[in-house]
Amino acid sequence: MIRGFAIVLLLVAGASMAAKDPLQACPDFPTPKKAKLQAVAPQLDYNGIPMSIRRLESEAPPEDILAFYRKEWAANEKIPGPVEYSLGPWQVIASLRDNCFFTVQVKPFGKNGTEALLGLTATPSGKAVKEELPMLPGSTLFSDIAHNDAGKTARTVVLKNGFSPAANADFYRRNLGDLGWRVTSHHRIEKPDQNGDVMVLKNGLRELSVTITRQGKESNVLLNYVDQP
Repeated sequence: MIRGFAIVLLLVAGASMAAKDPLQACPDFPTPKKAKLQAVAPQLDYNGIPMSIRRLESEAPPEDILAFYRKEWAANEKIPGPVEYSLGPWQVIASLRDNCFFTVQVKPFGKNGTEALLGLTATPSGKAVKEELPMLPGSTLFSDIAHNDAGKTARTVVLKNGFSPAANADFYRRNLGDLGWRVTSHHRIEKPDQNGDVMVLKNGLRELSVTITRQGKESNVLLNYVDQP
């Protein structure tokens, strides 16, 4: 999970979260003094795992930031010390505390400063309620990511199957129509090197885009739900 953290940042998006945020029960995330913090994904559900991600900027060098977290997360009688490793250009320090997993990725930034990504994951409290996702038989679900930012929720789902883009498009047009979704646009891509379907559907204030592309013998299906309160 730690090593996938950088990849998760590229995939941010998703749908309805559990009513109770398990991250609220975690200890406070310590941060160095004078550091600038920016929310990247305050409330994120990655395949059922609650997460939050923040970005940190500091004029202190990366080694000072790592030293800060080594001290904050030093081992004691009940908790082991943090784990450290490299991840591409980043140096990572991570610690498990009270069933919450804290991750800090740091790299040089500016002249002598540091850029860091602060990730927090927690054990889900209860079962997250998500809208049922229709899919053709034999489909493989690769990711289901939910994101809640300033009252807006979104959900991005990626899956694959052996059906053609046209068959997938017809399936979603019919099945989502039965659930109250209305197709507002549908474009078919037919090129020698690329074929697929792109649809946009609406249901009240909600919008859903469905992008289906063919790759070899399989179709990639990307569904992106967005609430617009």
